[in-house]
Amino acid sequence: MEKIYPAPWTLSGKGYILLYRFPGNFVEEKANLPEFLKGNFAGGFGALMLVDYSNSDAGPYGELLLIPGKFKHQGKKLNTISKIYVSTMASVENGKRNWGIPKELAEFSFQSMGPRTEKACVFSQEGTIAEFTLESGKLSFPVNTKLFPFPLVQQHEGKYYYTTFHGSGTGKLAKLKDIRINSRLFPDISGFKPIVAIKVEPFKITFPAATIESQADNLR
Repeated sequence: MEKIYPAPWTLSGKGYILLYRFPGNFVEEKANLPEFLKGNFAGGFGALMLVDYSNSDAGPYGELLLIPGKFKHQGKKLNTISKIYVSTMASVENGKRNWGIPKELAEFSFQSMGPRTEKACVFSQEGTIAEFTLESGKLSFPVNTKLFPFPLVQQHEGKYYYTTFHGSGTGKLAKLKDIRINSRLFPDISGFKPIVAIKVEPFKITFPAATIESQADNLR
């Protein structure tokens, strides 16, 4: 069993945020939704995040995640992380324990292909999960999650976990040059064009302690 690292966490590093508007049929059928959110898609922005954390409370690790959009839940419209891979068991176990995030283990490779081009590969024992080639621009600008908040609801072991993470950093517009996804292992978003892609380096993000509620309490 891995060491326990309780919330809050403060993390820093570099990463890419790709914003989308996914169609409802894709979200409902292909986005790996948990049962409690099926039939409750409410549109909004979705996101793919590819991150290389150089520092966190549980040490450095890589991360790939999908947020399909907003969902109606308990009278609110909230986001959920429907699929996520990270590169350490410490992040897997503590992510579930602290925030109910369904993290799975994978290996990550980030390779510079030129001054502003980077290739990232995510793979596991089952094969290659995804490959991305991204090119970033020159002009930088401030980035803050206040512009695009993603209040999360996750379900884990009979409980709902509610979390809103906060982050800021320096961003540059990016271009997705190539994307390859193994649809057996990750929702295949390669057929959709991102509304915008941003490279954020450096950045700092805080995951506070979640508000946790029993599912039984919500049924009363």
